[in-house]
Amino acid sequence: MGKLMMSVAIATAAFAVQAHAEGVGVGKYVWNAKESHYSTGAYTTQQTMEITKNDKDGIAVSQVVTPLDGKTFSWHIEAPYDDKMRPGSQWMSFAFSRISDNQFHDRYKMNDSGIEGEETYTITPKKLTIEGAAIIKGKKEPYVEVWDRVE
Repeated sequence: MGKLMMSVAIATAAFAVQAHAEGVGVGKYVWNAKESHYSTGAYTTQQTMEITKNDKDGIAVSQVVTPLDGKTFSWHIEAPYDDKMRPGSQWMSFAFSRISDNQFHDRYKMNDSGIEGEETYTITPKKLTIEGAAIIKGKKEPYVEVWDRVE
């Protein structure tokens, strides 16, 4: 029990130091296909995410996605937590709001298809979990994406 408590204390302290220095969740992540679940089935074969800023003023996040068709694309956005829609690429827009130090919310819209959705990100020292839902053809399609921290 003592070793477990010490491990928890060390992990918590390391997370707190990283959070103070860079913002909670700043780092690189790889999508975990086995732990992620989609009501419509997975849309990608692989994806990476990098958060370079996450503080009270806003977020900077980038993603590289390889969909099932194999045509890799990327997007990047740096935005305040003000819930105002902004472009993250030619084809997608986002609005971000902060829930807590380790949680934020986004709304998104795919400009070409009109698909809209909302997501809540929860960051822990080793994982980032996105719980969301997209409105596709008038139907709410929920999903959970799990991302493993690699840096």
